[in-house]
Amino acid sequence: MKFSVLAGLLALALGAASWAEPVAAPADLANGAAVLPPWAQDKLAAARADAKAHDQAYKQGAKLATFCANCHGASGQSVRPDVPNLAGQNTVYVLNQLNKFHDGRRKGAFFMEGVVKAMSNDERFAVAVYYTSQPIPKPQGVSDPAQAAQGKALYENICRKCHGDNGAGSEKSSRLAGQQSAYLDTSIRRYRDNDLRTDEKMFKSTKGLTDADIKALVAYIATLR
Repeated sequence: MKFSVLAGLLALALGAASWAEPVAAPADLANGAAVLPPWAQDKLAAARADAKAHDQAYKQGAKLATFCANCHGASGQSVRPDVPNLAGQNTVYVLNQLNKFHDGRRKGAFFMEGVVKAMSNDERFAVAVYYTSQPIPKPQGVSDPAQAAQGKALYENICRKCHGDNGAGSEKSSRLAGQQSAYLDTSIRRYRDNDLRTDEKMFKSTKGLTDADIKALVAYIATLR
């Protein structure tokens, strides 16, 4: 889809904001393209091998992000507590999530399905490159040390294996460090209650959590960097 057409569709839903200057390609562009479809693997390899290809994708993503910024922020740090930060996420992970919205495997996030459905392969790749190239959000800090200590034990037991010691995530798991606490709280509850019905592993990992456990877990994640 041409940018002018997509812009018209997205403008109805999101609005506009300024964007940052291009930065160096994130390190994760060099890793694990095997989890992506072939077209995305090719684009990832091109961006990894050629700084101009990365810069072109970044600039295209910056233009498209003017319509995403009303929720996700111009620099990938969300302006809404119920919307995730995208800055610092793994590029492969974010691109895969966009692909899932595009083909209907992921649902139920405001009007994301309709917006992403209108995006071409090139546009989804560009948005993923732009947002994941932004600086990682700072940790939110400890508001209740005792609660965070309880959450640490839970994190190490059920989250660390997939999301990493410091919550940095991977190509297959989201970055939790620096994420919006309200968004995490809601998402964990939805996984626990099997409301999302998109990730059996997350359901099994969270189904035994109480509301108090979730609050403690989120309090600990807020300390990660």
